[in-house]
Order: sequence, then C-alpha cells, then structure tokens
Amino acid sequence: MAIDWLHTGELEPYKSSWFIAPTYKQAKMVAWPILKKRHKDYGIDGSVKYSESELTATLSNGHIVALHGADNEDRLRGVGLVKAVLEEYAFMKPHVWGEIVRPMLSDYQGKSLRIGTPDGFNHFYDAFLHGQDPKFPEWMSWQFKTIDGGYILPEEVEAAKRDMDARTFRQEYEATFEAASNRVYDAFDRSKNVLARPELKTAKLPIVVGMDFNVSKMCCAIGYKMVDGIHWFDEIVLKDSNTFEMARILAERYPRAMITPDATGGARRSSSKRTDHQILRDYGHGIACNRANPLEKDRINTVNGLWMNAKGKTRMTVEPTCIEIISDSERTTRKPDGSIDKKDLERSHMTDALGYPCEYHFPIKKRGATSIKRY
Repeated sequence: MAIDWLHTGELEPYKSSWFIAPTYKQAKMVAWPILKKRHKDYGIDGSVKYSESELTATLSNGHIVALHGADNEDRLRGVGLVKAVLEEYAFMKPHVWGEIVRPMLSDYQGKSLRIGTPDGFNHFYDAFLHGQDPKFPEWMSWQFKTIDGGYILPEEVEAAKRDMDARTFRQEYEATFEAASNRVYDAFDRSKNVLARPELKTAKLPIVVGMDFNVSKMCCAIGYKMVDGIHWFDEIVLKDSNTFEMARILAERYPRAMITPDATGGARRSSSKRTDHQILRDYGHGIACNRANPLEKDRINTVNGLWMNAKGKTRMTVEPTCIEIISDSERTTRKPDGSIDKKDLERSHMTDALGYPCEYHFPIKKRGATSIKRY
C-alpha cells in the first residue's frame, strides 16, 4: 500500500520520493523486493534504472524513488521530497520526523504517510491523535486490525490469542495503543486521572510547585494541594535554560510560590556562585523540601499511590492541558533493575518534578530527622 501510494499522482521529473524504514537493513529486506515487484505489476520495470547499492529506482522521467534507514539520520538531510513514507514509525527516534523529514517536504509542499504497529503512547500515538483532531485538518489517521487486511487466516489470529498475553495481542493484531508493560507510573490512567476541574480556581487552595533542575529540560509542575491529594493545573518546560529563567517565569505567574524542588539544588551551583535554591529565594520564592531526596523507589511508590491506590481510589488528577505531565506519566519506563530508565532524554523530568512535592506532602514513609522545611 505504501509503495503504491508513493507512485500515485503526478511523479514530477527529477524529484524524489522516499520510503524510510527504522533501519537500512529493514528497508532493503522488506521494501526493496516489493518495490521491484510492483514496478513489474505496473508494467514499467523495463524502463526503470535500479541501483542495488543505493536502493534507488529512477523512473523513465527521472523521478527517483529511494529507500533509506532512519538509523543513520544524518544521511537523510538535504534533499527536497515530494512524498515520504515512514515505515514502523513508532520505532524511529522522535526527532527524525520534526527535525529532518518534515523540513525536506517543505520545498515542494510534500506529503507524508506514517505507518506501522503501535508501541505504547509515543510519538506515533501523538501523530494518530492529530489525525483525529479537527484542529489539524491537514492530518488524517486510521486504524486497521491485522485480520482486516485479508492476508492472515482467522484461525491463525485465534492461535495467536492463545499464545500471547492480552495486551500484546491487542497491540500487534488489533493496532491498539497500549501502555508500556514496564511503565514506572503504571497506576496512571488517562480515563481516571486526566480531568478538567475549573471549580478549583475559586476554592482558595494552597499552590504547590515541584521543580526538576535538569538543564537540558528544566521542568515545573504546578498544582492545588487538597486535604488528601493534588490537582496539577499548570506546567512549565524550559529547554537549554537555567534556574534564573525558571525563577523569573515562576515569579511572574505565581509570585512568592512555595517550591518543593530537587533537594540537591541546595548544594548545586548552576550558572553562578549561588545555589539553585538560593536563586529561587532571591526571586521571592519559598523552599519546602527535605535535606536529601527520598529514595527513588519511595518517590515512585508515592506518586503511583496518589494516581490510584490499592483500593482503587484516585487522589491525584491533572488538567488535560498539561501535556508533559500526561506524557511523562504514560511513557517513563523502568530498567531491568526497576529504576527509572533515563535513556530517553525527553522523559522523566516532569514526573521527577511533581514527585518531590508528592513525597514531601504525602509520604508513604514517615520522615525522620532528615526532614526540614525552609522559607
């Protein structure tokens, strides 16, 4: 289908259309034989010039259909494209589309087709949501079950049901977007925790702020503290910034806010001779935190217990507009040892930020002598 789509419409001379797979090897193994077969089916294979080494097919009018792998993304840059297929898009690095392929399509107002099997709530899921949202009229999206294609026998699908767990079967055979099996915050559920609560604006509740000092992606989560939980209603994300900038923005939005940050900020000096905590105080903010950060597992357990406890009670909610909080809660994963996987530089910073006030105000374990509150 994707190969056929690359050949529909006017194939302008000496312009290019690309099929991009997660790896070059996949492109060669999966798409190259199909491309040549379809040219034979079209009756044009005799006039096409193929380069086996470059995986390019030059049509009789000079239009080039080429296959590439996203594993060497630097080789993808610099060419204007009419069309681009991104195969198994969920398994590509997120920046391949926005930083590389999207600009290449701009030269000719080109089109893209992103296809594949879902892999949790990642960038493929975001693209799918755009296609369902009327605010993005230039996007369209579809879901099709394996059995809908007509290539796999119904009895094979039934056999797969017997062999696979329900979550994996739904993802692989029914194209559903499933939460990752190794999620850190597995208690988070969009249907229960994402909730608009405009009535809280007039309730005069205390505001809590959680902050993570990561420089490449500095994050703040802002919420209303209730008797037994928190409702997150705002978030701030600054990339390649510093504590001064975050402190200034917070002072504009929430003057003299009480912040529960990463405790190491009391000793760490970023950008100046002053510690991160001192910079926040200089902008009029208060600091409420422990002398040392809680154990990571204690913070995770506290956050999960607030999203939903063992009795099924939800004590923490988040506004639908807080995209980063929602994404982090759905997509942050564990390493085999159970700790947070930090390989994805985009993930875990916002949930770290909100985790500090969660553990400070609603700790599972009682604090000992290391607890301190600073103003």
